[in-house]
Amino acid sequence: MQVVAVQLNMVWEDKAANHERVMRLLDNAVFEAGALIVLPEMFETGFSMNIQATAQTEARQGEAFLRELAAKYDAAVLGGIAGEIVNQLSSNQAVGFAPDGTELVRYQKMKPFSLTSEQKHYVPGTQSKVFAWQGVQIAPFICYDLRFPEIFREAVREGAEMITLIACWPAVRSEHWVRLLQARAIENLAPVIGVNRCGAEPGLSFDGRSAGFDHMGGSLFEAADEEQVIVQDVDIDAARRWREKFPALRDMDEAG
Repeated sequence: MQVVAVQLNMVWEDKAANHERVMRLLDNAVFEAGALIVLPEMFETGFSMNIQATAQTEARQGEAFLRELAAKYDAAVLGGIAGEIVNQLSSNQAVGFAPDGTELVRYQKMKPFSLTSEQKHYVPGTQSKVFAWQGVQIAPFICYDLRFPEIFREAVREGAEMITLIACWPAVRSEHWVRLLQARAIENLAPVIGVNRCGAEPGLSFDGRSAGFDHMGGSLFEAADEEQVIVQDVDIDAARRWREKFPALRDMDEAG
């Protein structure tokens, strides 16, 4: 499978500007039809607690944009949006679409970042999700989820073979980001693709470091701090062979 990671320098709370940036970056990239394009957490606005600026309207323009990308590039597209406002709260979601517009997945971030009181603005999800693309079972997660390995185990039990992580993970903790991505790959015997933002927003800076690791924890790529698109082939068959050979996932529920 080919994965296209879009490391975006977002314009704060400006959906139209960020749609334009994404399109420009992808238009200058070269990748195969049938790829999986991955955009960061809340790619339209940055990680803002202002749900009046971040949330989808009834027209769901952000989702429409993701569908347009999928059709234009004949690829699956997974990106982070804020859901519609319901009872004065939004939701931090990873939503994926196929080229024909079919919704592949809608995952709601399970672990809101309490340091920013995210839970006061975005309702947490209650379960992991797994979707199929190109015959691969993929589990999407969002940012702070990365620090909670137990929720990744749930997805693996549901059949996940590959994991994606979209984020607005700040530079001050970027080493944690990279090492935890690697740990999730090793312990789940699964390729992990992490797509972060770069640039700055009020009070925070981001050094990108979007990164991928194979099922053995080997590095597939690690981006620098500038806006860019990374195109990476992921060997799912090698991961499947390793799972057959090495018993960690079979043993994880054994007493002892």
